[in-house]
Amino acid sequence: MFKPIPVNIEGVAAFKAVGKLTHADYQSFLPILERLIQEEGPLSLLLELENFHGWELEAAKDDYEFAKKHLKDFRRIAIVGDRRWEKWLAALARPFMEVEVRFFEPDQLSEAWDWVREGLEPQQPVSPEKAPQTESEAPEPWHRILVPVDFSPHAHRALLRAIRIAQQEGAELILLHVVEDFVYYDDFYDPVMPMPLEYEEALIEAAADRLAQWARNLVPFSPRIEVLPGSAAATILSYAEAQEVDLIVMGSHGRRGLARLLGSTTHAVLNRARCEVLSVPLN
Repeated sequence: MFKPIPVNIEGVAAFKAVGKLTHADYQSFLPILERLIQEEGPLSLLLELENFHGWELEAAKDDYEFAKKHLKDFRRIAIVGDRRWEKWLAALARPFMEVEVRFFEPDQLSEAWDWVREGLEPQQPVSPEKAPQTESEAPEPWHRILVPVDFSPHAHRALLRAIRIAQQEGAELILLHVVEDFVYYDDFYDPVMPMPLEYEEALIEAAADRLAQWARNLVPFSPRIEVLPGSAAATILSYAEAQEVDLIVMGSHGRRGLARLLGSTTHAVLNRARCEVLSVPLN
């Protein structure tokens, strides 16, 4: 299925493609893409592949027909995913011909976002009096702060720290909860036990209600709340890029040794985020 990634950049759209794409997936997805084209004109599109297992035949036809119809409605298409799909995706991109299509590996997510944004945001020249004079000059203030929330005491501690920073900086505060995908595939990449759509929607609704309760407890502070499906670290990183987040504040579960070596969500974000990241321990 296709899952939208909220984007704060005019002229850019982003989606995740998860599992094996079906005709029904395209029936839901293509009208959204057409509406964006009508509203914003030619788009730069970023498509992330997550647990991606290709297309059903009818879905591949849907993709091809849409590509022929909207050949000139895209500026660039960035595809982020596993290299083993590059040959498939190169074939998929042929109908676009005049459109720039580029493939990026998951650890090149920042480069992918730079590429789709290129040329859309006017570069403001820095005047001599505003140019940094020394290495010790204070950095720019934070404008948009993201707090990933898993409803643990660690997340609550991180949120309290983020609130203080947001108040001091006059920054927007965003709370994000990620509903993890649980899908198992057989040797032919067909879903054996996918999460039913109704169950996923129920989890998202329940998480949104709980996140709203956390937000209500922050009166008079009014953060924005987001609940998105996907893998935690990848979703946090994508959202931070799409929303041009300045700072991510996360709770640290204090893992050490082998658990830290294998990597937690916080560790993954610390290592891959381009913006500043503050890891807040519980104690």
